[in-house]
Amino acid sequence: MKKILYVIFAAMGALMFIQCSDWTEMEPKFTESVNINGDDYYKALREYKKSKHPICFGWYSDWTGVGTNMNNQLRGIPDSMDIVSLWGSAFNLTEAQKSDLQEVREKKGTRILYCQHITNIGRSMTPASVEEEYIVDGVQYESYDEAMAAYWGWYGNQGDTSAEGIEKAIRKYAQVIVDSINKYDYDGFDIDYEPNFGYGGNISSYSDRMHILLDELSKSFGPKSGTGRILMVDGEPQTLNVESGKLLDYYVVQAYYNTGDGNKDIYNSLDERFQRLLNKFGSIEDEATILSKTVWCEDFEKHKGDGGPVFTTRDGIVTYSLKGMAMYYRPGVDARIGGVGAYRFNLCRPVNDYFFMREVIQVMNPAQH
Repeated sequence: MKKILYVIFAAMGALMFIQCSDWTEMEPKFTESVNINGDDYYKALREYKKSKHPICFGWYSDWTGVGTNMNNQLRGIPDSMDIVSLWGSAFNLTEAQKSDLQEVREKKGTRILYCQHITNIGRSMTPASVEEEYIVDGVQYESYDEAMAAYWGWYGNQGDTSAEGIEKAIRKYAQVIVDSINKYDYDGFDIDYEPNFGYGGNISSYSDRMHILLDELSKSFGPKSGTGRILMVDGEPQTLNVESGKLLDYYVVQAYYNTGDGNKDIYNSLDERFQRLLNKFGSIEDEATILSKTVWCEDFEKHKGDGGPVFTTRDGIVTYSLKGMAMYYRPGVDARIGGVGAYRFNLCRPVNDYFFMREVIQVMNPAQH
């Protein structure tokens, strides 16, 4: 492992040192020959990403796969980022997007996930003819709910509203999601789950129904599947049923605008947020396991230029929030944080060439010399 990290981060460090002097320069400037493109480098990079370590994660928006400055290309993100969740533009890919996707996945070992909100049954997976014209198999229905129920088997008060009928419909929906992800060979599914923050629905507002969905998805993704493909929930994982926890690889917490670890005067401190996870899943997983699955995230739509608000760690270190999240630990717990991430982290590219993402990678997984 030390050798792998040395090969990767020595190259990264050289790039960062060279680029830091001029953030407006979009292409790296080399003062001496630095070979970061050889087979040994990429092999070491892929092996590193297969190892157990805190991950660097982010939601990527505005993806096109083209451009002269890498602002809209996955190729342009830091090589050592582990997992990227596509925020839009995940289907009907262009040839440029397919090429971009292939390079970062196959050469760099970066795992790319499909992401969507889960609210009502059928969201993002229902044909337009059903949602807009209320036509199913050539039959014209009078309302949206009737058409959706005819297509999925149940919707609200329409269709088969028995417990069995609802479960059958939810599992059908889950399988359509799986098929769509498989079509593009993505590395898993990131569920944006925020039932108490504007995204309630006839699935998301019912934790038992969410568990049915997750149970079906877990046959293809997550630790239960044995496929190595990722299943994770971002937003409100603590709102899930307790038994849903073991179906997930990561609990991704949108700890936006956080200012500290554990100070009792800090609203929604990381310790408070972690305690909610512990309260929910502590009966099925120990604290170390929960910690190793927890990924703290900051909002780079707002904080792309500074890495987050001023943050104070439990040890009194003052820094920016994303870095503070990367330094998070639980006293007396022999485990490391699952990782950190950022919403729309790609917005950093034209501002500072992903400086904050690169720095937290080094904080969590420093190069071994």
